[in-house]
Amino acid sequence: MHRSTFLLSHYAGRSWEADQRTSMADARTALCIESGVALEDIDPSTGYDLSRRGYDSARASWVSVVKYHGLTQGYIRPDLASAFAYWARVRPEFAAGDDWEAAAVAAHRAYWEGELGRHSCGAAGCAVCYPVPTELLA
Repeated sequence: MHRSTFLLSHYAGRSWEADQRTSMADARTALCIESGVALEDIDPSTGYDLSRRGYDSARASWVSVVKYHGLTQGYIRPDLASAFAYWARVRPEFAAGDDWEAAAVAAHRAYWEGELGRHSCGAAGCAVCYPVPTELLA
């Protein structure tokens, strides 16, 4: 097989990935429009809802995850930070002065220590229930 034929075959076989991403963005955009999101609040390249309602929904979702599952160092905490960083980048006016992690920690404590009357959630590595001294993190 000639090198040029091989390269063409290679890249042609990967074109479905771009088509799939475009189709997903189009589907998200249609869902946003159907649910009443203003066109200026829809990211045209991803179809994501960047409205205040979208921000509040994402925030509430992350607070709920931490509330019930803990703030694990290896998985949830970095993903929470990444999600907040995304919103701080695309909608800094919404994220300014907001602290998703603090809200999530408060919800976690209120649930596990208040509602359930327990002192820990039992999630291995939960930074709220099993804090690690900062000198050990370095």
